[in-house]
Amino acid sequence: MNPYIKKYIPIADFLGEVLGQNTEIIIHDMTNYDHSIVHIINAHISNRKIGDPITDLVLDFIATESKGNKQFICNYNSKTIEGRLLYSSTFFIRNDKNEIVGALCLNSDYHDVKKSLSFITSLLPNYVDDKILSLNNIKENLNTNPQEITLNKIDAIIQQFDVVPQRMNTKEKTEIIQALNDCGIFNIRGAVQEVADKLQMSEPSVYRYIKKIKKV
Repeated sequence: MNPYIKKYIPIADFLGEVLGQNTEIIIHDMTNYDHSIVHIINAHISNRKIGDPITDLVLDFIATESKGNKQFICNYNSKTIEGRLLYSSTFFIRNDKNEIVGALCLNSDYHDVKKSLSFITSLLPNYVDDKILSLNNIKENLNTNPQEITLNKIDAIIQQFDVVPQRMNTKEKTEIIQALNDCGIFNIRGAVQEVADKLQMSEPSVYRYIKKIKKV
């Protein structure tokens, strides 16, 4: 195991003891996006396991923040594949070159707390909690299916353009493939085929675009 990742395992175990059964603790190793989870505590929270893939939020961070010095993001909403809302934070593990090599993630399930809070607030009609979890503010989907992660990311980037794939010109396709490449989507197995299908291109054409981008 990557030594930068390995030293965080005792920290994860420590947090597991401190935070209890309502918080899932996961360590990701970024050398393999398809099977990035290398350590997990309280897996019942999201029903993921060792060997499951990276999440969409980590892909976004790699694209937008990986060259900076930001070390963590805290207190955002995430969602399990079953639709359960969680309260999450992520610490990004970097090597001596300041490159992201892993992540330590905390996902807390406050479902039972919310039910208790709902009962209490029913007795306090003027009370409003501005931090209640909401489906309208999901930043991360804790999915175990690499194909779905890939498709969601491709769709999100395509939606930024006001033209359907069959009418996209070379410049627009280049920009989309550039954005996908920047967030590491092509490190996920099968991503080239999915991109080719979405953009109505052949796989060899997508590879040519990627090759051209990497030469720039």
